[in-house]
Amino acid sequence: MIENARRSIRCALILALALGTLPGVVSAQESEEPVEPVRNVQLFFHLVEADGFTDDDPEISDVVSELRKLFNFEGYRLLSTSMLNVGLARTSNVAFGGTGSQRVFADDSETPLTIHAEVTTRRYERHVRAKVTLTEGTSGSRRYEGREWGGVLMDLSGPLLEASVTIRDGQRVVLGSARRSAGEPVLILIVTPRIDQT
Repeated sequence: MIENARRSIRCALILALALGTLPGVVSAQESEEPVEPVRNVQLFFHLVEADGFTDDDPEISDVVSELRKLFNFEGYRLLSTSMLNVGLARTSNVAFGGTGSQRVFADDSETPLTIHAEVTTRRYERHVRAKVTLTEGTSGSRRYEGREWGGVLMDLSGPLLEASVTIRDGQRVVLGSARRSAGEPVLILIVTPRIDQT
């Protein structure tokens, strides 16, 4: 009789496995915490050149009045606009983070610039913390003007511009200004984030 009971239990287990998972296994899997989707932040950049321009650039007419409050230049013109899409993955129970880079070609320059962004935010917040670096060239660093140290060429010039800011969704922020070299015009970098909370 005990042997018949054991066979019945084995047959029931084999039948359950053949037809699908056991109810106990299903409830154990359902109780696990669901994976939260990756959030997305789009960073819209405007690269502006400040110099002795006297004509107004209609593409940046809405920001020129703000630029005049921060800088003392005669005129401004838009060199490029770009959008950097940064996917944010969960880094803790409440925090998300991600990085992204892109090359930007100014209208009259043969050497591209690289924008690199490290973005963090917390769950349910409508602002992000962004560390943005603007460098010359495609490798993420400016021309190597340094010297060799232990067989490694050291970059002593650093980035053109580096800024860390906390920005609200849709807020336009001037990150700063920089020159490629002493004889070249000033570059101004402006960013506006769009946060996707889905």
